Amino acid sequence: MKIYPFYYSILFLLLFSCSSDKMTDKEKEDESAIEWQSTQIPTDSLFLAHATQFNSYSYPNFKILEVYDKNATVQQRYLLYKGETKPKTDLEYDVALQIPLKRIVSRSTKYATFISLLENVDNLIGFVGAKYVSNEEIRKNLDAGKIKEVGNDDGSGVNFEGLVSLEPDAIFTYDASLYGGTSNTQQKMKELGLPVIICNETLESSPLAQAEWIKFFGVLFEKEEKAAEIFNQVKSNYDSLKNLTATIKKENKPTLFFNAWYNETWFMPNGESYVAQFAKDAGAIYLWNDLEGTGASPLAIESVYDKAEQADYWFHASDWKNMNQLISSDRRFVSFKSVKNKNVFNHNKRQLKSGGNDYFESGVAFPDKILEDFIKILHPELIEKKELYFYENLK
Repeated sequence: MKIYPFYYSILFLLLFSCSSDKMTDKEKEDESAIEWQSTQIPTDSLFLAHATQFNSYSYPNFKILEVYDKNATVQQRYLLYKGETKPKTDLEYDVALQIPLKRIVSRSTKYATFISLLENVDNLIGFVGAKYVSNEEIRKNLDAGKIKEVGNDDGSGVNFEGLVSLEPDAIFTYDASLYGGTSNTQQKMKELGLPVIICNETLESSPLAQAEWIKFFGVLFEKEEKAAEIFNQVKSNYDSLKNLTATIKKENKPTLFFNAWYNETWFMPNGESYVAQFAKDAGAIYLWNDLEGTGASPLAIESVYDKAEQADYWFHASDWKNMNQLISSDRRFVSFKSVKNKNVFNHNKRQLKSGGNDYFESGVAFPDKILEDFIKILHPELIEKKELYFYENLK
């Protein structure tokens, strides 16, 4: 007897429908597990042009946001979800966060501009070291009592009791060990059950990579498109400025160096640091460009003097306000070419009386403004507008 394929189809459906009613609880559980595991494949991720210290992966009903340490390994992994119910997953994570974040606390002014640009200042309920904030909108909310100051990082310490009482969705903080400190503060926060988000933008090797961290905040506030638009405009401005110096010949590039001694040690930016990148993109020769890695290297004062003495420019000369203060700190500076020619520049034009400095605040989000200042100083013939934004010349 000839049996047609259609018959097999009907028979298969009948058998399946009969057997499904007799599935054991264990079989149903296994089938559910297989179906769940099949959804655990990321369908999308952030497209980052420069940043390497974080990434975001999209799954069907949640996201995974990762922050990497200086060894490029995962330091913190966050599970991000919408709605009231946290999704089940066999993926490992450190903190689960419901997005968009509604109640946030910042431990650094470096995040203030990102929060403001994405129009989330009203979600800011607490600030550590609020007196150092430059952002006008945030200062207005501080004065109105909408944002509570919860301690300082200047020695008086974080107000942990105040943090707990605010019941924040997340606390934006930094890894203090990168600055020679300890991670005791964030460890204490974790012990108290506070949701801590570590930001490692300082590990990025270029100004644009740091600026791209606005996309990190964009994920957490569910404003990825707005974050991308803002970054793309900054990148476009930066690249246009960089192109102005692209054809400058080596013999026409001025030499420069950064910083000053502190406790008998001169911390000089390494050749792969974002600071060194500013010098390169501005058409200058950084005299310590051969120092490997990002961050800065501690150098003996004597080893710096010989090379720095003949440099054309000196940037970030401590917190000295004028030449008299600089020379009084060490009479040997009188022989420096940059001092003789009055080519010493500090990034404190937008510094507050409280000690806060907008260079370290909005400068992270707007490296194009910093690069423009560099070019105005080093190659004034390339830019008609001469007024500096962040920098000022020591007189």
